[in-house]
Amino acid sequence: MKANISKEAKLQFLDDYFVSTKEAVDMLQISKQSFYSLVNRNKIQRVNKSGVVLYFKDEIKERLNSQEDLRYKYRPFDYRK
Repeated sequence: MKANISKEAKLQFLDDYFVSTKEAVDMLQISKQSFYSLVNRNKIQRVNKSGVVLYFKDEIKERLNSQEDLRYKYRPFDYRK
């Protein structure tokens, strides 16, 4: 049995929980190459559906929150005074 959910509600659901590659790259402020490296190393999970690739918004936000600590850990020379 299918639930009668409006198209607007479905689009809102997608917008609330998923982001495109461009949106993820913009959120993280990294290059596409760096982003795809994270995806290929399974640091960020992708969702494929009928040729469309999306990413979990919560996962991107978590990465964004930990990004500064990771940069300090792996690039300490950028933080020397």
